[in-house]
Amino acid sequence: MAIDKFWKVASGLVLFCLSAGAWAQIGTLSEGACWYDSKDPIKVASFNDKTVYNGSRAQIEAEIESMLGERFHQKISEMDLSLHCGGYGASIVARVQTDSGQFCVWTRFEKGKLLPRSVGVMAEKSLEGQLCDGHKSGEFILGVNSKDFLTELQGAKWSSMIKEVVPVSEKILKVVLMKEYEMKEAEVASQLEENFAGKNAIRYIEFNEYHHPVGEYIPLK
Repeated sequence: MAIDKFWKVASGLVLFCLSAGAWAQIGTLSEGACWYDSKDPIKVASFNDKTVYNGSRAQIEAEIESMLGERFHQKISEMDLSLHCGGYGASIVARVQTDSGQFCVWTRFEKGKLLPRSVGVMAEKSLEGQLCDGHKSGEFILGVNSKDFLTELQGAKWSSMIKEVVPVSEKILKVVLMKEYEMKEAEVASQLEENFAGKNAIRYIEFNEYHHPVGEYIPLK
């Protein structure tokens, strides 16, 4: 069954090459692991994960807007696309500006559609043409000086903001916020810092950043 599936995908790769037109129009990334034609419609063949994708820019933007809308209910005002390829396979990566914030969306291909790998919130706008990563919405990493701080955060005082505190190690905690505090990580972190100022309780607070695989990428103009 696995062999049959592989040959179906392999046939799709051949069809991709034929539909992409002249060989001179096809680009490659990561030593040939991905082939692409960046003209609209954008065509991608990824050999490492044995997937193909063929979609217009309008279709891609609509699919990414849907990904954001399902969770964050955001209306997009600007979007920059890139194609990333590595040992894991391929992703179309979108740096998205909305009315209320900036996001970084990494996608994957499945049965001719785009599905999300990750949807990250961006604290600052990355430079045009550069890849983005973003951080996980509704959580952050907290370095503390005492393991007793876990009990403090699990108390009633913070229960309206904090949903869960997960120990990463004895003095490193992952703080997960209530849904209404998604995209307000900095606000909650600021309140914690203010509340515990001068008590030598908090060592650091940082966003829980996404870290994506190494590979090569190109902007999709």
